Amino acid sequence: MKIIKILDYILDQIKSLFLSGFITIIPLAATLFFVHFTYNTLAKWLMPLKKLEPEFLQKVPGAEIVIFIIFILLIGALVKLFIITPIIHRIEKIIIRIPLLRMVYSSAKTLVEFFNVPNPATASKKVVLIQYPRKGSYNLAFMLESANNDFGKIINDNRNFFKVFMPNSPNPTSGYFFILPEEEIIPTNITFEEAIKAVVSCGLITPETIKTLKK
Repeated sequence: MKIIKILDYILDQIKSLFLSGFITIIPLAATLFFVHFTYNTLAKWLMPLKKLEPEFLQKVPGAEIVIFIIFILLIGALVKLFIITPIIHRIEKIIIRIPLLRMVYSSAKTLVEFFNVPNPATASKKVVLIQYPRKGSYNLAFMLESANNDFGKIINDNRNFFKVFMPNSPNPTSGYFFILPEEEIIPTNITFEEAIKAVVSCGLITPETIKTLKK
């Protein structure tokens, strides 16, 4: 009996050590996989750029990615200084005249601007809770703006309606768009950044705003 207990104890310890190691490695492995995937994807996209590099840079792995990042930083600096802003506006006007490109460009720009919030704590996009896919099941969402002047004209109802976007986990760039009455929207004090972290982590990261609430 003592031998069986000792074996059970040893097996429990081995199981505990394995789970501890496994839980520790998974986040690191996921991060390394993401970095590796991103690097390979960028390297494939920027392969034509590698051919334009000086010969000494072609021997440096990932040099084209560094050049691309520097190029983006340069574009950002020029935009901040309003040097190329008029040129961008002219390009936008041309793209808007082309039906298919207009849809792709406007959708991509709207999505980027939605997640590009300088100060999430003061953003106009309020974090709310909505019941989906059924009553009693709550999800984080973003209340965008009033829908009374557009969609409200279609809905035969005197209530106040709002546009709401509910992001999917773990990819917040996809989700569902709703037109909801005000009474079905639960306001929160959660910041935009906290909500995004909660969605990306599939709820594993609890917003600090919630942690500080008193019962």
